[in-house]
Amino acid sequence: MIMPLKRTEHWATREYHEFLLQRVHIPFKWGENDCCLFPADAIKAFTGTDIAADFRGKYNDQPTALAAIRNIAGGSTVADAAAWAAKKHGLAELEHPLMAQRGDLVVLQDSGNIIAGIVHLNGRHVIAVGERGLKRFSISSIQRAWRV
Repeated sequence: MIMPLKRTEHWATREYHEFLLQRVHIPFKWGENDCCLFPADAIKAFTGTDIAADFRGKYNDQPTALAAIRNIAGGSTVADAAAWAAKKHGLAELEHPLMAQRGDLVVLQDSGNIIAGIVHLNGRHVIAVGERGLKRFSISSIQRAWRV
């Protein structure tokens, strides 16, 4: 039986807030701070569970990341990896993705690329990692979402 993830008592005002402050200027780096590991790291900060553990250390560039998604999740996109990790950890996919709330795992498009992110503390934006640190996207850009 899958145990649902449980957020810490003060997850929004402490763990998630501190996590975002620590990562604000850390740039994208495959296998360390990329569009899959960043939201997983955020979720780990406020639940203690690493939903991306199966992917860590398995890639260090785009070709090896796509190979890991194919080998582990049986898919070909970041959305496939997110869906696989979410299902493994009992995160329910939202029928209406735009109903995602603070701290939820989401996927969206950024310049034609499918990326994963996490709903910001303000509930109006998605946060994902970019070339120079964190990037903010409109909540309306969400394509799929999972309740954390």
